[in-house]
Amino acid sequence: MSNSRDKRTFKFADEDYAVIRPKIEQVKEANEIRAKVFNDALQGGDLLRDQLDNELRKRELWNDEREKQYQALRKKVVDGEYSLTKGGIKLSEAKDIALEMARSRAEMISMLSGRSELDSITCEGKADAARFNFLFSRCLVYNTTEEPYFKEGYDEYMANQDDPVAVAGATEFFYLMSGTEDLDQKLPENKFLKEFDYVDDKFRLVDNQGKLIDYEGNHIDENGNLIKWINDDEYIFVDITGREVTKSGDWEVEFSPFLDDDGNPVSANKEDDTEEEVEEVVEEAVEEPPKKRRGRPKKADTEKNKEAHAS
Repeated sequence: MSNSRDKRTFKFADEDYAVIRPKIEQVKEANEIRAKVFNDALQGGDLLRDQLDNELRKRELWNDEREKQYQALRKKVVDGEYSLTKGGIKLSEAKDIALEMARSRAEMISMLSGRSELDSITCEGKADAARFNFLFSRCLVYNTTEEPYFKEGYDEYMANQDDPVAVAGATEFFYLMSGTEDLDQKLPENKFLKEFDYVDDKFRLVDNQGKLIDYEGNHIDENGNLIKWINDDEYIFVDITGREVTKSGDWEVEFSPFLDDDGNPVSANKEDDTEEEVEEVVEEAVEEPPKKRRGRPKKADTEKNKEAHAS
């Protein structure tokens, strides 16, 4: 990947793409679109960002207790950053502080998810999204020719936002326009963990051999499944206690019948045996044809026979 102030490149499926800084004319057009979307949303009665707090409380997505929890988590992060900046403590203690910071920050993000979702439907949120989408649709290009990826521009992009190239490119465009790199690299806890090789390049926890682990130190695969390494190249799936399981999480054991108090095998289900016996009786009854009934004929039949002979 080659990056500069005016261009960021990335690769997808062996093809080189890039996002470039928009031209002045494109920025002006994007600002006009933003203003129009904002006014339309305002006229339509959409929320302003200043009204978010009240709306969150009205929808019971936020209250004083959640605010208290959020501020407590924020204090943990700030105190942890101070400790890592100051140093002078055991490395193992510093690692625990960094991991606790990461957990607290993740919980803070989770708590703010409701706010983020609501922000996207505010007047400002809709306007900002429209501006970004317009600029991105014009600035995603093929790296070698700088021909636009979306030849029809904005409308084509809006109809294909799930395009994998567009998904990857949107992140790169955000970094280009905001002047920032991946924010994870700038977090103090991640800087510490990376410096002392507690995480890999994707900031996933690893042991001293570079193998993925969870917060409790258990080995995991790329998808977070618990595993046990057999050698440097092979592993098996295990449960939380270390017993081997299949990839789907089932135990690989051979079942033995349960025993009664005398040690004799017990049938798995008596009801099943009873049902099978009933089914056999029913099948026999169906297969055996009904016997003809012999006896005195009905009166109606007798009268019919008389009439037949009389005629």
